[in-house]
Amino acid sequence: MALFNNKQKNKPELGFGTKNYNKSVRFINQDGSVNVRRTGLGWLNNTDIYHWLINIPLSKLIMVIVLGYTLVNFLFATIYFIIGVNGFGGIDYDNGIQGFFSLFFFSAQTLTTLGYGHMYPISHAASTVAAFESLLGLMSFALATGILFGRFSRPKDSLLYSKNILISPYEGITGLMFRITNKMQYELIECEAVVSISYNDPETKKREFDQLNLETKRISFLALSWTIVHPIDDNSPIKGWTVKDLQDRDAEFLILIKGINDTFSQTVYSRYSYKGTDIVENAKFKRLQQEAGKKGEIIVSVNDIHLFDKVE
Repeated sequence: MALFNNKQKNKPELGFGTKNYNKSVRFINQDGSVNVRRTGLGWLNNTDIYHWLINIPLSKLIMVIVLGYTLVNFLFATIYFIIGVNGFGGIDYDNGIQGFFSLFFFSAQTLTTLGYGHMYPISHAASTVAAFESLLGLMSFALATGILFGRFSRPKDSLLYSKNILISPYEGITGLMFRITNKMQYELIECEAVVSISYNDPETKKREFDQLNLETKRISFLALSWTIVHPIDDNSPIKGWTVKDLQDRDAEFLILIKGINDTFSQTVYSRYSYKGTDIVENAKFKRLQQEAGKKGEIIVSVNDIHLFDKVE
């Protein structure tokens, strides 16, 4: 078992506390979200519909909109059917399933304020419900437009991280390294990286945090890829540690990348983490395959950032 470097110093606090959990925990998920679920104030306090709609995948958002639109029209069609088809003019069917479907499509026209004019309410009850549905339609489409604008206008994380973090030979010693690239066509400039390690200390029975020194903390352009390296030298908190040591201590490497999206001139943040099971020892990243295009541009396959070779 390797000797651990237990020099006591002022540890950086990232906001996750120092509790030594009995089970393995992950502070940051690989999709960049913070892996914390807050409870204690009831389900209503924990329900943030706007945040949920902003962050769910686009396919799920479309499903929610279509399902919500269908259910609302079904609800109002049921109310109109209870009022009775006699409260409407221009309806082709007096009752039954055909009459219900006519009222369903009338609800869709009313909700969207479209109104073809073929059907129209003639009773006070039907007119009152139709007026309320029109107001609901105006409000709901305004909210849907705001959600779509919020999704498309917010700064987006476009970084792709290598699947593994490597321990590789580095300038006569070893280095802990991973690789990132921008998977979108716009540019990220003035990129900065902060890498910390979280681990359980078997002596203090607490969770410790250390910030890792990096070979390069900042680059001007993330045009191709960036291999972020932590030299495992005498100042490294993990000097002398083996991969098994990192796994036994439930180590997690917490990564924060900050850059500027030059299209929107907005600062974007990207989070990621690696656990002990993501570490590959005695390996080195392969060089990215680059080609010169017909117009003189550099063509790079971003999926190559995951490739590595084992070394002696």
